[in-house]
Amino acid sequence: MSLEEKRIDARAWCTEDRSFFWRLPIFAYGLFLLWKTALRPDLFTPFDFLNLGIHELGHIVTMPFGEWIGIAGGSIAQILAPLFGVWQFLRQRDYFAAAFSFAWLGESLANLSVYIGDARKQELPLANLFGGDPIHDWNYLLTSLDRLGSDTLYARRVQAMGILSVLVFIWLGGWLLKEMLGAKARTT
Repeated sequence: MSLEEKRIDARAWCTEDRSFFWRLPIFAYGLFLLWKTALRPDLFTPFDFLNLGIHELGHIVTMPFGEWIGIAGGSIAQILAPLFGVWQFLRQRDYFAAAFSFAWLGESLANLSVYIGDARKQELPLANLFGGDPIHDWNYLLTSLDRLGSDTLYARRVQAMGILSVLVFIWLGGWLLKEMLGAKARTT
């Protein structure tokens, strides 16, 4: 399906008795996430518990592929999960949920940017699933690449990608809400 066909299908989806009002609080949460991602990426929200769980699961799933991939696997999973959400919700024709997955990705990237930016200082508390001394993923990864001195640069770039991702939700989610409201107005 082309992008234009998706747009036409999304517009038709909006006319299928979709509730603008039930989605408005989710859109408002997306606006909050924009503020959080841009100005307070260190602010921990309940959604971040999901991201942390996915991050830790990513380590377990990628552990058989070697130490470096096993350590990077947490961050990889944290990024892939919301992207999988986009794909899955598009398959289900839930365009608003697919759009919201971009907000989830943005929050996940904001959370990850804080972790990356802590690579040199190592001040953040670390999850430790298997006992022993915990490894700071990004200290290990950036040190192995001889890029530890660039931790804050990478953190800012990841944060910027998070902001862009939340803006994608605001743009798409706002358009979908406008279409739902317009469809409602045409039927009343």
